This record gives sequence, structure tokens and C-alpha cells, in this order.
Amino acid sequence: MPFREEIETIAEYWKKIASWNTSIFEMEATSLSLHLCMIATKGVKLASRVMESTALRLDKQDENHLHTTKQTLTIYVSIFVKLAEDTYNKNFNDDSVFSLLGASRGVAAIGHILVKDALESVNYVEYSSLNYSLLVQNTDDSWHEFEQSINNLEDQFRAILENNSKKYDLMRSIMEKAMPLTILFISEMVARHKRVLGYIPGKYIPFNFCAFGTISFLGEHYLIHCLCVDVISPGVWSMLCQ
Repeated sequence: MPFREEIETIAEYWKKIASWNTSIFEMEATSLSLHLCMIATKGVKLASRVMESTALRLDKQDENHLHTTKQTLTIYVSIFVKLAEDTYNKNFNDDSVFSLLGASRGVAAIGHILVKDALESVNYVEYSSLNYSLLVQNTDDSWHEFEQSINNLEDQFRAILENNSKKYDLMRSIMEKAMPLTILFISEMVARHKRVLGYIPGKYIPFNFCAFGTISFLGEHYLIHCLCVDVISPGVWSMLCQ
């Protein structure tokens, strides 16, 4: 698994925080710290998924692309690890929230770029122009919707910075909304990437989960709208349900 060492590093921070001798007055802060480590772990695991998806189409022409993608993902992964470190050292602050949202957006952007790059190599004879146009449009629409959702969460957090009494409760709420959005978007892009690779000459990539989908809010719940469904990966559900 890519970035296994970083995942283990965050796990060590989690264990250290869990072993704190916390008084009853500090339990809420400790709970938030453990939650932040969990979110950081999920962020790194998502980067790992994107990296594995990148490697599906590896030939001599793609080696430089693979190296560049890993370098970029490593930057975002380092942000997640730093967030866990700051949490352990009790240095987590307002800027950390924006860093978390930014890193989530960055990993998702790479997943989006993977699909766009793969679409440029599609065999138009095997994949009808109508389906191709719909996939391009749907992929772009999904990205814009995701990006707007993250922007909205950033705006919400900026709006509450003046209210210190509610800041930490809303901080957790915002992060709990951001991570499912990111998980579902990246899962969607990874699935589309596999599907598109199947239409590139010389490539056959099996897929077994939701290839097209969108996400929307219903109060505090998330709705998954699947337009073309096989089976949603059990790994996705396990990440969402934790």
C-alpha cells in the first residue's frame, strides 16, 4: 500500500493521545484530537487509493506521470501527517482546518485529473461519442460540485471564527462533512478511471463498484445517486461508517 509508513506514523500519534491521562474537563478536547487523527488517516488512505489507481496504467510513457503524481500526493499526505502531529502537540488551530480542507481538495483534484487524462486516450470506435461526451461532462460537473461543496465549508468556518464558544463544535461538524464528500468523490473518480481504461487499446481493467454517482445533503445525511451501478465497494462503506 502506498504511504503505509505515513499511516503508521499517524497511528502512533493516535495511540499516544489515547494513552493521555485525561481529566473529565479535558475529555472533549481529547476526543476531538482522536477524531482528527482518524480524519488524517482517512486522508492518507484516500491518497493511497489515488496512487494505486495511477499505477493501473503504467508503461514507459507513464513513468514520469506516475513519479509526478506521487510527488504531488506526497505533499498532501505530509499535510495530513502534520495535522496529526500538531494535534498530538496541541498545536491544532484555525489554520489547520483550512489545511485539512485544502489537502482533501488537492487529493480529489488529482483523482479528477486521472480521469481526464485517461479520457484523452479513449478508443472512440469502441466507446461511442455520445457516451464519451456524457462522461466528460459528468466528470467535470462532479468536480465542480465537489469543489463548491468544499468552498462552502471553508466559508462556513470563516463565518464562525468570531464565535469562540461554538467554534470547536462546528469545527468537528465541518470536518465530518468534508471527509465523506472526499471519500465519495475519489471513489467515483477511481471507478471512472478503471472504466475508461477499459476502452484504451491494450488495456482491460475490471471494475466492480459504482462507476457514476453524485452526492447530496439531506440534513446531516448523505445521499448517493448512482446512475450506473454494479456494487459500491465495501471498502467505501466501511470508511463512511467509521
